[in-house]
Amino acid sequence: MTAVYGWTFLVARGRRRGYQSLLVPDFLAESNEYGVLDQATGGEPTTTITTIHGLAAGDVVLVYRTERLTEDVLPGEPVTDEFGRPLELLYGFVVRGAGVGAVDEADFALARNEAIRTYQRFLADESGFERQTSKAFVLRSAGAPPSRVPSQPPPADVAPPVVIPASAPVAPATEPASPAVLRNVALVVVLVLALSATTWYLLLRGGGGPVTDVEIGKLEASTVDCSQPITLQAVITTDDKATVSYHWESTLTTDSEPISVEFAGAGTKTVRATVQPTASSGAPVAFTQTLVVDEPNSKESSRDYTLTCR
Repeated sequence: MTAVYGWTFLVARGRRRGYQSLLVPDFLAESNEYGVLDQATGGEPTTTITTIHGLAAGDVVLVYRTERLTEDVLPGEPVTDEFGRPLELLYGFVVRGAGVGAVDEADFALARNEAIRTYQRFLADESGFERQTSKAFVLRSAGAPPSRVPSQPPPADVAPPVVIPASAPVAPATEPASPAVLRNVALVVVLVLALSATTWYLLLRGGGGPVTDVEIGKLEASTVDCSQPITLQAVITTDDKATVSYHWESTLTTDSEPISVEFAGAGTKTVRATVQPTASSGAPVAFTQTLVVDEPNSKESSRDYTLTCR
């Protein structure tokens, strides 16, 4: 069997610094696309698998989970930030160009150990910490089989096509329709097309489909450290099993690449994006952030932010 490789990644915040990518795959660092780790991952306690398409480094699959830190991980140290909020790790591994079916806990154990070592170094010197890169390791997790659509035989109750003998008489030509009839027919066609377009627009804009709601959250504070990326969160809600594809739009940066996240059934998932303000201390920063769900049906949420840099 051909070996499948994974790269550990870690997204977390410190006691003073906000959420950021602390450990990233070396190939995403080389292509400068590690920002998708912040954008595509959300705070899910269970194992989550997310597919990202359209990167210069190629399609990747993220397998991750979150873990609230305990004193066993940081003995003798506080496990909260400066505001008393619990510290959490969002860690996992990245797979290039291959699906992941059954996840082996041994892969998560390896990724967790590497993530914790990185996080401990980060907490020791948050202001001087430099983002680290991870190397490939052989995965034990089983790859997902390729999707195939079997050929379908024609239904048994469909009548066979009728063959007209060559000698069959040809029906005589009919009289051309009058201009009034043609105008009425054209009017009916236009009305049908207009109704069809309206119906499809309502369906595609969220009038129907498993994605029922999208909401971008507020920031906890209106004064932020503009020397660090700002992490924004949104919640996607479905009423059924679905593969949801979405992207971020922001007036501070370019649109993100399409990102896919799997819903095993009805529920909610939190997704994140990071933006980098460029303003001096005390200056205001105003921007709009939008989360757009593209498939399987369209939904979107926008929020205007007015912040002050400190």
